[in-house]
Amino acid sequence: MELRHLRYFVAVAEEGSFLRAASRLRVAQPALSKQIRDLEREVGVKLFERLPRGARVTRAGEQFLSNARAALESAARAIATARRADSGTGLRFAHSDLYVYTPLVLRVLAAFRRASPETPVRVLRVNEVNQHAALREQRIDVAASFVATWPVSGLEALQLVDCAVTGVLLPATHPLAAEQRIRLRDLSDLVWLHPSQHTRPELYRALRTALETRGLVPARHRGRRGDVAANVAIAAGDAWALANSAVAAVYADMEGAIVHRPFVDAPIPMWFALVWRSDASSPLVETLVQAARGTVASARAS
Repeated sequence: MELRHLRYFVAVAEEGSFLRAASRLRVAQPALSKQIRDLEREVGVKLFERLPRGARVTRAGEQFLSNARAALESAARAIATARRADSGTGLRFAHSDLYVYTPLVLRVLAAFRRASPETPVRVLRVNEVNQHAALREQRIDVAASFVATWPVSGLEALQLVDCAVTGVLLPATHPLAAEQRIRLRDLSDLVWLHPSQHTRPELYRALRTALETRGLVPARHRGRRGDVAANVAIAAGDAWALANSAVAAVYADMEGAIVHRPFVDAPIPMWFALVWRSDASSPLVETLVQAARGTVASARAS
């Protein structure tokens, strides 16, 4: 039995689906299924019930799950201890695409540097799908991340911005552009541009579920590959994207090509936040969090 068997097992148990777990792990589904079958053969019991849509942990699997998680945590601690001994001191700060919130992150890091000028800061680009594992294995200390549920499961978090989605970006030539407010279910003829299912699977699933509960089941959709490509697709008249007030401000001068329209449906919750390990006791993380609190408070007061 190898650690990858435990990682694969935990992923399937948490996702409730071999397909979603394969996407999360970035492996082919047949290969994942074979690894789980090999694990079940070695353990000697059935760990999952295969369902028409998904998989459910058996009673034996539930007992195995807690021990598998403990083993992975123990391995992660061993790896982290070795890396700390080799890497020296400093703060490791991770982020994925920041979009309109780049200036806020710059101010937070500047505030940290003022509070701890002698501390080296290493900035790493880590996709949100990999951030939790990187935090667990202590390859990073803290990450800037978009989250769709609060509180953040298994992690400590500080809300930097409430970026609830209240509107959409539309082609200026679309009939709905003539409306002051729209209904989400009326967008079914356009392609929904959404966060990547590979780099932001949790955010994608949360947004898709939110759309479905508001009456829109997108028949056509594709992951966004940067803002420029998304802008071209929207302006060309074939696509739309969710947006909040901060994003809308960026497009205020593009009325001839892309328009922002609020929707009448309930806002879709989302936050931009700092996340870190629940059991982290690093004074550097605490210093960064305090610097971020002060930055957010100043921004709200201005």
